[in-house]
Amino acid sequence: MGFWQNIFYNKSIRRLREMLQAVRSRDYSLQYSLKKLHGEERRMAEEINSVIREFREREHRREGEAHFYDAILSKVDCIMFATDNTGRVRYMNNAAIEGLCGFKFNDIDDLRALHASLPAQLKGLRKGRNTLLSFTAHGGEECEYAATVSRMFASGIEYRLYTLQSVATILKQGQIMAQQRLIRVLTHEIMNSLTPIISLADTLQESNEKGNISSEDMNIALSAISRRAGGLLQFVQRYRRLQGIAAPHIAPTRWGDFLQTIKKLATTLPHNASEVAFAGECDDVTICIDRSQIEQVLINLLKNSAESGATHIKIVSQVSNDERWLTVAVEDNGCGLSPEVSDNIFTPFFTTKQNGEGIGLAVCRQIVCNHGGFIGAEAAGDEKGAKFTLRLPLRE
Repeated sequence: MGFWQNIFYNKSIRRLREMLQAVRSRDYSLQYSLKKLHGEERRMAEEINSVIREFREREHRREGEAHFYDAILSKVDCIMFATDNTGRVRYMNNAAIEGLCGFKFNDIDDLRALHASLPAQLKGLRKGRNTLLSFTAHGGEECEYAATVSRMFASGIEYRLYTLQSVATILKQGQIMAQQRLIRVLTHEIMNSLTPIISLADTLQESNEKGNISSEDMNIALSAISRRAGGLLQFVQRYRRLQGIAAPHIAPTRWGDFLQTIKKLATTLPHNASEVAFAGECDDVTICIDRSQIEQVLINLLKNSAESGATHIKIVSQVSNDERWLTVAVEDNGCGLSPEVSDNIFTPFFTTKQNGEGIGLAVCRQIVCNHGGFIGAEAAGDEKGAKFTLRLPLRE
């Protein structure tokens, strides 16, 4: 190798090492001046400058995207944080700091500061499953979150992304949506009755003023007005029934005794093809409820399952980990629930039955809410069957 070739070789090796070091340390400020370079040496420097420039542009795009997503997540009300497989926190949004604990935690075990059981509850979450987390904070505040966890991979590392949403917030949003749906239904029903009444009344008045209406036409019109007014009156009476649910008379009840009554009542279902099974180890649990009202709820759910064509119905009872709640799931293999039906099924006067009034499930929800509990509906899976879940406090 000649003298000048050796110098070129050494310079090239040094520049390549400098480039590799810059890439390794993510220092993309490296840039070689081309003023006094010629030939292969200049082309080599140009290539290195081009590579560093591409890395720098990619890094800027990546940082820009990271800032963009971080800005979006910082506006999300849900609590979100991600940990690696050791429990070390790698990301959290503002809601995790402000809404959960008031400080930036570095490890999931740091959440023991809120409650000793919270880290274990979070680590025990199952992928894709919505779970209730409940604990009493040091100040005595009762905290409840709907929590989910999902797994993701980045740069070959597995992360667990936790999402927590306050149950109180979810309920408030649900109440607002329920009110909006109820207003739409009320408006629709009332307008369907009032519009023809007003139209017929105007026609009668106009025809009477002109003196060209026969007694027969008058009677037909008045009869139609009477029918529509009667329909509106029935609708108002149904609404009064919904609003007239008595306050529950709470008394301690052994759950096993309660289920024995439900088993007997289940034999009277209108569709005898429905087989009702019971599961769960809660027979000796004592719960404070209005027995007759909760019987009404479960029988209504069983009746709806039977009418949906279900041949198998299962009632599963479970006590929550903190022993504060009894969860009762009614599952069937009937015709199922579409997302639209699931969203509206507890709305008063909403019904999928040809002759239904849309009152039954609305009453069920009101009874459960009066007990301080919650009720929800979802498709059981594979577009077949439905699952209704109610959660009742074990104590007053």
